[in-house]
Amino acid sequence: QIDAWTTWTMLLKPKRTGTLQIPAVSLGSEASEPIQITVADLDPQLKRAIAQTVFFETTYEPKQVYVQSQVVITRRLFYVNGAQLYGDMPNVPEVPGAMVKSLGDSDHSTAVRDGRQYGLIEQRFAIFPEHSGELIVPQAAVTGSVRLPSDSSMTARRVGVDVASDTLSIPVLPIPPEYPRDAPWLPATDVELLEDWPGKPELGLATGIPSQRTLIVRAQGNAASAIPPLVMPLPDSLKAYPEPPKLSETQARSGIIGTRTESSSLVATQPGELALPEVRVTWFDTVHQRVKAATLPAHTIEITGANAGAPSPKPGPPQAVAPEVAGKVAQGATKATPKRSAAPDAESIPNTPGARPTINLWLAVAFIMASIGWAFTARRGSRRTGSTRIDSRRQEARAYRNFCRACDGGEPQQIRGALDAWLMLRYAAPLTGAARRFDVDTRGAIDTLNARLYQRGTVAFDPNLLRRCVENARRNAAETPKSGELPSLYPSV
Repeated sequence: QIDAWTTWTMLLKPKRTGTLQIPAVSLGSEASEPIQITVADLDPQLKRAIAQTVFFETTYEPKQVYVQSQVVITRRLFYVNGAQLYGDMPNVPEVPGAMVKSLGDSDHSTAVRDGRQYGLIEQRFAIFPEHSGELIVPQAAVTGSVRLPSDSSMTARRVGVDVASDTLSIPVLPIPPEYPRDAPWLPATDVELLEDWPGKPELGLATGIPSQRTLIVRAQGNAASAIPPLVMPLPDSLKAYPEPPKLSETQARSGIIGTRTESSSLVATQPGELALPEVRVTWFDTVHQRVKAATLPAHTIEITGANAGAPSPKPGPPQAVAPEVAGKVAQGATKATPKRSAAPDAESIPNTPGARPTINLWLAVAFIMASIGWAFTARRGSRRTGSTRIDSRRQEARAYRNFCRACDGGEPQQIRGALDAWLMLRYAAPLTGAARRFDVDTRGAIDTLNARLYQRGTVAFDPNLLRRCVENARRNAAETPKSGELPSLYPSV
């Protein structure tokens, strides 16, 4: 006789005290009997024993938190030797209305509390609240078991536990009223503005020769996306060809360090003395609660004329000499004292009557062949330039369609990103450099977008109005360079 059976083992944890009923378990036509149990509260002494065996601690810094500033959350789990934790530590918390970034992997170490040694698992996160008011950080929980002494001193029992951290409620302050309203909001613990300009421009620049200037903004305690574009007013005699900005971030124990790098090729169009104004980045010191500014000093540069190293004009082909003139020259040559040519191959040319005409004929043939080759290369280059222009038109049209779709979505951050991407293809300049090309209505719609983006109170922003204004500006934009200016390095299409 053969018997076969299957055993299911289910672990149940009551959520409350009182009388509970475990329902029947059914399988086909068979069913078990329901079970009624009575759940009593844990003994206070047992509660204290569990709480001293495994527990969470959650803290945050700084205590004064502003909108879009950084708050670092530190979550620590303490456990004694012999505790078993099931599964991994909780992931990065999901906080509504805030951006959360992990500050590295979990750290494992030991700590001593009340004379008892614990194992320690520590996690750190940087949270950037997007709105003022109350920021709620939800609790984190782990499941495990601990070994506790029983009534008998010779044995111990293992008890399952669910340990959860406290829910944090953090007050978030709005932008302080003393912060300048015309400056983009940038809260941080420190902001550094650096400049990299190789070639020692203070010694002078030459007209028409590009010189690359790189500006770097490093903000401690904020993300790279929060650093606004730099405003660099330039004189009319200096043209700038900017590259797309580069954003990067570094994780440190104190939080996020965001970096924004902007590079431009500067070309002077006329000689003389040129003055570059200072570059300023306004920011708010969240440690000392006051407005500060990072600056770069102004430059005075002497612009020289054309490049001294430019090649001199090449001599043209030899002119034909009239017979009477040639005769006079020949007569004068017989009277003059003969001089040996300094050219090394002067003596290798034969002085026979037919030698020099033959050489001239071969030189003429070589000149004709070189001209044909140059014309063919120029024609291929023209075709290649035309193909490049077609690709530029397609990229610009694709970027403009992305901007229109972002306006349909209505999200200010996506609209601003799509607008910057289109401006770089259309005008080879970010919003700060291309805004002067727009009319008053378009600039007003963009200012409303920026005000909404940086949360300056309640701002009524209409994406459809911005789209119509940009569409009119795109249709009516005049791209012809003014007289005397250098043509654009990236021509618009």
